[in-house]
Amino acid sequence: MLALIFLSTQGAIAATGHLQKNDPTQPIVSIKPIAPQKNFHPGDKFELILELTISPGFHINSQNPEDDLLVPTSVEFKEDPAFEVKEIIFPETKTKKFKFSEKPLSVYEGQVEIKARIELGKDARPDSLDLAGQIRYQACDEQACLKPTSTSFKAKIKVLHD
Repeated sequence: MLALIFLSTQGAIAATGHLQKNDPTQPIVSIKPIAPQKNFHPGDKFELILELTISPGFHINSQNPEDDLLVPTSVEFKEDPAFEVKEIIFPETKTKKFKFSEKPLSVYEGQVEIKARIELGKDARPDSLDLAGQIRYQACDEQACLKPTSTSFKAKIKVLHD
């Protein structure tokens, strides 16, 4: 059997917050899942990239924000026996000081990529299945933080017969 990876028609998915100063119709954080464009066999491993674009003037907390009161960024996948998430790899962080915190914090700004190492199950059936999940994060500007939020993402995987 072969498995092909296709991106969902959802493309980029966005979340908005109330602190947006420049254009409230634009998202503070957008998420675009990027799957490899090649054929796979059951049992093969690959990386799904989750490309996050964070609006200028904002940041999101890293997976270890250095402050117990802040919500860390996390990635969760919907459980499915057809694949297993082996590892989540977070990008390098920036350490910055903000007015709302006494100590420097570990954050992401601009465009960052979170990678998920995934293994397709050896018994994956010929079908289309979703690599679905969500990213939970807390967006902040220089003054304050928004309420934590979760944004869903989805990439499609097509498993084919030989």
